[in-house]
Amino acid sequence: MYIGIDLGTTNSAIAGFNNSEVRIYKTSEGSDTLPSVVYIDKRGHKLYGKRAYDQTLLSPENVASGFKRLMGTSTKIELKASSQSLSPEECSAQILKQLIGQIFTESGIEEITGAVITIPAAFNQMQSEATIRSARLADLDKVVLLQEPIAAAMASMSSSKNKNGQFLTYDLGGGTFDLALVQSISGDINIIAHEGINMLGGRDFDRIVVNSLVRPWLLENFELPKDFQKHEKYRRLLGIANLATEKAKIELSTKNSEVIFASDEEIRVLDEVGNEIYLDLEITRTDLEKLISEEIQKTIELTRKTLKENGYSHLDIDRIVFIGGPTKMPFIRETVPNELGIPADLQVDPMTAVAKGAAIFCESRDWSKVKTSKKSSRASHETTGKIKVKFDYGSRSSDEKTKVRLTSIGIGEGFEIQIDSNTGWTSGRILLTDKTSIELQLVELGENVFRATVFDNSGKPVAEAETEFVITRTLASSVGIPATQTIAVKVREGANILRNKLINILDKGTLLPAKGCQRFRAARDLSSGDDGGHLDFELYQNEGVVEPELNLRIGAFRISGKDLEYGMRIREGDEIIFHWEMNDSGLFFATVELPSLAQSFDTPKFYVDQVGHQSFDLDQGFKMANLVLDNAKLEFEKLNEAIGEGSGPQYEEIENDLDNQENTLEYATEGDVVRGVTENIRHIRQKISKLKNSPENRGKVLKQEILSKSSFFDIYNRDYADSKVSDRFDRHKSNALSCIDREDHKAIFEAEAHIKEIDSINFIEMFKNPDILLALFRNAESEEYLASDQEEYLRLLHLGNEAIETNNINDLRRVILSLNDLKINVAGPDQSLTTLASIMAV
Repeated sequence: MYIGIDLGTTNSAIAGFNNSEVRIYKTSEGSDTLPSVVYIDKRGHKLYGKRAYDQTLLSPENVASGFKRLMGTSTKIELKASSQSLSPEECSAQILKQLIGQIFTESGIEEITGAVITIPAAFNQMQSEATIRSARLADLDKVVLLQEPIAAAMASMSSSKNKNGQFLTYDLGGGTFDLALVQSISGDINIIAHEGINMLGGRDFDRIVVNSLVRPWLLENFELPKDFQKHEKYRRLLGIANLATEKAKIELSTKNSEVIFASDEEIRVLDEVGNEIYLDLEITRTDLEKLISEEIQKTIELTRKTLKENGYSHLDIDRIVFIGGPTKMPFIRETVPNELGIPADLQVDPMTAVAKGAAIFCESRDWSKVKTSKKSSRASHETTGKIKVKFDYGSRSSDEKTKVRLTSIGIGEGFEIQIDSNTGWTSGRILLTDKTSIELQLVELGENVFRATVFDNSGKPVAEAETEFVITRTLASSVGIPATQTIAVKVREGANILRNKLINILDKGTLLPAKGCQRFRAARDLSSGDDGGHLDFELYQNEGVVEPELNLRIGAFRISGKDLEYGMRIREGDEIIFHWEMNDSGLFFATVELPSLAQSFDTPKFYVDQVGHQSFDLDQGFKMANLVLDNAKLEFEKLNEAIGEGSGPQYEEIENDLDNQENTLEYATEGDVVRGVTENIRHIRQKISKLKNSPENRGKVLKQEILSKSSFFDIYNRDYADSKVSDRFDRHKSNALSCIDREDHKAIFEAEAHIKEIDSINFIEMFKNPDILLALFRNAESEEYLASDQEEYLRLLHLGNEAIETNNINDLRRVILSLNDLKINVAGPDQSLTTLASIMAV
């Protein structure tokens, strides 16, 4: 059996494809979906799905939910009673096991041919790899990933009579929003464009309601600290409040009003003066719609942007297919089609479509080899006797009709051919020429067997020319799987330029699988046995901003000194060839080739995909989120200083966004909310970066940067620098300012070249100054929460303190550089202090 799994944030589902039939396999309670919830009591007893969800009211501190939004991070989910900590992958694996158990129990099958697990289009590389790890933990070996919009599109096509046209899949789930612009030709699906918002879904709607209505109601009716959500004493109250809010929200899909209710017996928490806390407040559908309208507007704006960028108007789109539980809300089903001017298709079940589409896709794969691939859609064979007839046909088709083309050799005049199917359909006798084409009817889903009979000019069948062939009629098929992100490598701009940039190696939209190679050069020496020495190929999702660190880092391919054989040495400038491949699950593999050493290093040993994984627990996560928020505020403040208080919609939007994220962080009580804030702030900083680099602002911003860098040099470096170095710095500063004053495009490029030299001087001289080195080290001590490897970070801090005690400046310098390598890069506002890439472009 082929299976498809929708591993959702709130609910999950599993479908099977067997004997040309696709169906949803139900939970033990008879439901089509399984709540993505895990419960563990103090004895270690576990419950899953609805039974676990029902425990939320009694014991929210022992329930894990929403963990899909933490996939690809190192955040642990704490279950208090059992004192257990589970990773998001472990929780997801438990849900996968339950789903697989459903299919075994209900179908009676003993073996799974292959499995497809769906992921949001907005999932990054780390989240995708985490999903594969969950599958392995669930003992799923034959598994691939599929983007949810593609699965939704395949499910929509399978139930549609019209197999042609363009449509949108609008997938709003518990945790993410996915959008796909889909073209279908005879049931063959092509994803023209897809976009997504990683942290926007039903859980965010619940949070908005809790913060806007429930929290103020509690503060008004009970004696509670203003920041009670941060107190361990009230953690249980918040868990139950979230559950009660979610239930009321769901009820409002069919009612005009509902009560967010939980009794004092259920909550079992006292306020500051001993009053029993309860929940009893009314919420109307209008209240809910007002609170979530801004979030829905984000999805509408993204849809408009996607259509415009791909040359479509609303008139070109036939329908919108709604996917995901929140799309059951009348507000969404009315607002989205009305604002976009595109009719809604409400025939597809939003809760099960993705799982069904995944099962259909699963059947289209060849699972007979270690690396699964798409089944061939073309076939050809010919008769073996004296009468030669060659048959060329599509072996798989989503349409009810298909053609077979015949090429004959040595056929005399008057010969005929007839093709009959096992369903009773017949072509009748057709004159056979050297090139004949016959339209076949695919009456049944699944295998249609055809027998071809050749008749000579006397009307007798020619036995040696008889043959059979099979064409499979599928429910739907996918033309190709597009890459969801542009993947880039961070490189140093040049041997004497101490700045980084990104070089794209795979463009978004490229059909997968894809592979290629890129040539680079080493930016530093590396010898065998170098302790802590390494060359990194840092991978980023290029989101279109100049500063590499404002894009999402997804991992690194690392070669360390310990990996080189004795006596081997990579010299600065040596060629390095980066061979890469991305499979159609969207997973990245690579081999690093060193021609000078005749050595190659491949992915299994050197791909450190979890380097850069962040923890968003409520200690480390808050510190990190506050740091990136402070960085964003400082960048925005500096931008306004440079241009003189920017005005207009873009500036107001950034200001509002920063305020909203600060408020969200203030009320945050869960790791996924903290992660959402961090993600959103990164996108805000990208907006700031684009404003900084716009033609009308670039000169003013560069002038501000020059003055700031000059001040830094004067305060920290001038007294330590050689007079020739100081003169060179002043010359580049003067030239840069002169270029900016010329106010033309070419001059800006010249100014940037001078600023790169200024950065290089500052960077080199800074690492000669003992006072700055000490300040950098003390700052690193305070940022332990940014370490990707806590144990190694602490070891380096110990070595740094030893270097300070012995006044060993060289050792301290090496320690600081190694600490920077281990820190999760949150892109501080001073990009000149960013760790330099260890490879260069050719």
